[in-house]
Amino acid sequence: MNMKLHNPTLRVIEVIETVAETQSGLSLSQISSKINCPKSTLMPILKTLCEKNYLLFSEETLLYTMGKEILFISSMYESTNTSLDLIQEQMKRLSTECNETCHLGILTGNEIMYLLKISTTNPIQLISSVGKRLPAYATALGKALLLDKSINELEELFPTPFKAFTAQTIKSPIDLYNDIHNNNSFTYENEEITNHACCIALPIREDGKIVAALSVSFLTFTTSSEKVLKIKKELLKSASIIERIIKNKGFSY
Repeated sequence: MNMKLHNPTLRVIEVIETVAETQSGLSLSQISSKINCPKSTLMPILKTLCEKNYLLFSEETLLYTMGKEILFISSMYESTNTSLDLIQEQMKRLSTECNETCHLGILTGNEIMYLLKISTTNPIQLISSVGKRLPAYATALGKALLLDKSINELEELFPTPFKAFTAQTIKSPIDLYNDIHNNNSFTYENEEITNHACCIALPIREDGKIVAALSVSFLTFTTSSEKVLKIKKELLKSASIIERIIKNKGFSY
């Protein structure tokens, strides 16, 4: 028998997750609108989270942003997960070799969640960030995580029409199925969620089951066919090493 979730606790989690989704911060009205919660209910939650440094409030902008305690908890989580530490080191190598940003993500429902991100010094920043969730159908990471799904499973996973982020966004489960089964385990994102941004990904398997995905992102005007070949070669190498790490250390998150 499933235990009923505690609604006041869920409300606090909703607040933290909502603020975490934006780097610029959110106002009281914006948070209230996003989670459909009255301002009178939100105010004591926000005040407590600010007092405990889980959120920060700017008197100048009247916006709430993430506080230092969230960063502390995140760092403690990573420090206790040796498999993630080893995976992160391998991702640093991958990012250096390709001179591009790389990500590790998992599937949560029909969305991806970024677990790790290694950035480059490229002045144009991607919309991804650790903990952020995006629709799986619009990202190379998501497509890699969906690689073993049948068309029926994809239709069940995505019962509503796909939101178009750009003119290139895939439009339906059948288009998604055809796209991900046409590239020899590699999956691609071609300006489907952000204009001028592309990505190549591979699934990460444990005992044959897809448990995560690894990707390299790049800008359309900074790459070439030779660069794409190099990225695919390095992705294969890193994915193989990460699968060995998971086999030896396990994979928890």
